[in-house]
Amino acid sequence: MPALDTRSQQPYRQMELNPHAADDAMHSPERVREQVEKLRMQAELFEQQRLQSESQSRELEQSTMRKAHFNADLNELGQKIHNAVRRIERELESMSNEQQELEHVCDCFKRHLQILSALQPQMWPPEGVSDRLREAIPKLDRAENDFLEAYAMGRKYRHTDVMVHKPGEVKESKLTWRKLREEMAKGFFFHLPLFLLILISWATYILITN
Repeated sequence: MPALDTRSQQPYRQMELNPHAADDAMHSPERVREQVEKLRMQAELFEQQRLQSESQSRELEQSTMRKAHFNADLNELGQKIHNAVRRIERELESMSNEQQELEHVCDCFKRHLQILSALQPQMWPPEGVSDRLREAIPKLDRAENDFLEAYAMGRKYRHTDVMVHKPGEVKESKLTWRKLREEMAKGFFFHLPLFLLILISWATYILITN
């Protein structure tokens, strides 16, 4: 056993006795190449990690910017659609109100029409005309008043002009180019004498001063 211990400790003792041998082993070309290769691999690993970290940071920044733009577009479009819906709802509500009012007017006119149609004055006997007139005239007056009142309020309807002009009433004609030329011609001929008078006065003044 002591001989084995002596052999196992011999290289160590040789390194202690000859330290230059250990230095030569550490700085041998093979050892240097291994260290250089190890450092190179570590440097490549660090570079890959750095590039990966930068790529993740750029992706996160781009995702954040895209999310902000998307959120802005979402809010803008949502607000526009909301406003459009509110406008349409108000318009539909206005149309519905006008429709209900027109239906009420139409029903009122129908009732008056039934009452007036039932009078049939041509069928009245001569001896009862006064009594019949006394009963019929208020019915005719009520119908006429409701008719005139309904058409007096006709311009308040924005979605139709059916109550603007009474049946049989001539609508106001729109201004056309032909009508405009006619009006201009009428104005020219109306002011022509005045224009000639001014022209003659001016010519007379020129002759007198010269």
